[in-house]
Amino acid sequence: MNKKRLRQWMAPFATATLILNTGYGIWGETEALASQSAALSVAPAEVSNLNAAALDTTRVNLSWTNPADINFDHVQVVGVSNDVYVDNIRSNSYTLSGLQPNTSYTFRVKTVNKSGNGSPGTIIQAKTASADAPVDKTPPGEVSGLSVANLGYNAFTVNYIMPKDADLSQAIIYLNGREMQRTTGTSYTFSGLIASTNYNVTIRTIDKSGNISGGISIPVTTSALTVDTVPEVTGASVTSVNNYSVTVSWTRPSGISTVSLYRDGSLITDSTGTSYTFNNLSSNTSYSFTIKSKRSTGALSSGVRLTATTNSTSSNSSEVSNLDVDSKSDTWIKITYDMPSSAEKVKIYADGDYKGTTSSESYKITGLREGRWYEIKVTTVNSSGRESSGVEVSERTDGYSSSSSSSSSYSSNYEKARDLMRIAENSLNASDWRSARDVISDLPSGTRKSDLLDRLEAIRNRAIGTSSSSSGTSTTTTTSGTTSSNSNNVVSSYSTSFTLTPGAKTAYVDGRATTMAQAPRIINGVTMVPLRFISERVGYQVNYDKATKKIIMNRPDDGKQVVLQVKNSTLAVYELNNSRNYSTNITAPIIVNGSTLVPLRVISELSGYLVNYNAASKQITIKK
Repeated sequence: MNKKRLRQWMAPFATATLILNTGYGIWGETEALASQSAALSVAPAEVSNLNAAALDTTRVNLSWTNPADINFDHVQVVGVSNDVYVDNIRSNSYTLSGLQPNTSYTFRVKTVNKSGNGSPGTIIQAKTASADAPVDKTPPGEVSGLSVANLGYNAFTVNYIMPKDADLSQAIIYLNGREMQRTTGTSYTFSGLIASTNYNVTIRTIDKSGNISGGISIPVTTSALTVDTVPEVTGASVTSVNNYSVTVSWTRPSGISTVSLYRDGSLITDSTGTSYTFNNLSSNTSYSFTIKSKRSTGALSSGVRLTATTNSTSSNSSEVSNLDVDSKSDTWIKITYDMPSSAEKVKIYADGDYKGTTSSESYKITGLREGRWYEIKVTTVNSSGRESSGVEVSERTDGYSSSSSSSSSYSSNYEKARDLMRIAENSLNASDWRSARDVISDLPSGTRKSDLLDRLEAIRNRAIGTSSSSSGTSTTTTTSGTTSSNSNNVVSSYSTSFTLTPGAKTAYVDGRATTMAQAPRIINGVTMVPLRFISERVGYQVNYDKATKKIIMNRPDDGKQVVLQVKNSTLAVYELNNSRNYSTNITAPIIVNGSTLVPLRVISELSGYLVNYNAASKQITIKK
């Protein structure tokens, strides 16, 4: 096309569109694109900071800031009749040439995604310089006061002062020679960087005529990735041993408000106190107990280890008799019993928690929760300090009624039970587990109740530790992802196989159908799955800091800690048992419908599981 036809064709209108290609693939190609079709059907956001400047009598420069949409691909310049003037612009600016002097033009700048869907576009007008008018060829002044702030292992911020030129347009930010952003602001934050790496930042200025300064540069080196050394507890000791329980105590270090308690390598609970009683143990058996300091971020210390052997049943003192509930309210339960002559005092426990010691034949347990069942145990202590295995009774505090049989009442009760179940699954806290148990038990029999009971049993060991009958003869112990038990107990272990389908909420765990809160997605070729669904089933404990959006996963079995952050492409791995750590780049975690999605392959490979993708069935299988 000759210049004359070009001028006739594009005057007086033109338009442009941009999409930035981001991400990288894990599963690849045809299947990934098919799974993204729904997301790509939505047009990307418009460009921002759109500016037009006459360079001379025949050229006009357009500059803008690209949208941050994940499906953004390129920019396109078209006329108002949608005739494309220039396509596939993949930068932040473009110079239109071959124009007529002293002529006004209207341009429309549109964004386009990978499926070809375009935005309506943003209109801007520009006028070429007059042949008689002098052309501005002088670049603007440079920024001043360029400095670095908030330097971290994967991010830093630069601050600067813009020059006072009357025709100043924007600052152009470069990292290692690559243009990152055009902005009118006075600071910019670089993120997703690599620890202990040298970078060069350059800031140039551009005026309204398109003249660009030479630029001011500053070298920056990101900090090293260091292991957070969490201080240990002090004064850890075994303070009480009897047939079926062991009590330990400790002093927390400064700045630590929580400790994680382990028995034989398995997490039992977190505690904010300074002592804890491990109940439901076997008599005449050796146990290992570990106390780990825990920061609010979820980081754990290596731990202080204690050992103890429970007493033999031959050392029992006699038990109380005629244990009964005398009275109760919504916050307390009073029990009565007859003490044997060999006992000096009794100890009272509710749901395994120590409540008090008395030499009286009655005791009022206070500070209880409304409408909930409690397992109350009374043990005797003889003159030698030996504590018996105890006698138990179950009772429920007042304040909750399940008498209504209407459909609306049933629906409300089911929703409450379901919500409490989700809380228990997320926290793995004994108190939350028992709250869910109480409400689920009141539901009428049926499939939905059975499903909740199955989910309740699946997290029992991780939430409240081992279980035992009133005689104290049944024990389950989970260590290093395997389970050993006697024949009377239900046992659980880490899942060994998963089958998932992108876009489907139904998954198969060890051959059993399970519903996920959020379906896996393929985003830019990367399979992203709900964080807790996979990681907790392969041995990780998950903590999420809402303030920093950091995800900290700990696996007690091998002392491994994994740290991720939403919208941050750095994955940090700490192998606490051998003081080794490293980092690598991944597709950044994102939040979808309230669920955090992370790359599937990262979690599974860190756990030693094998991943396979079947292109024919579009199914993902993960096996140990």
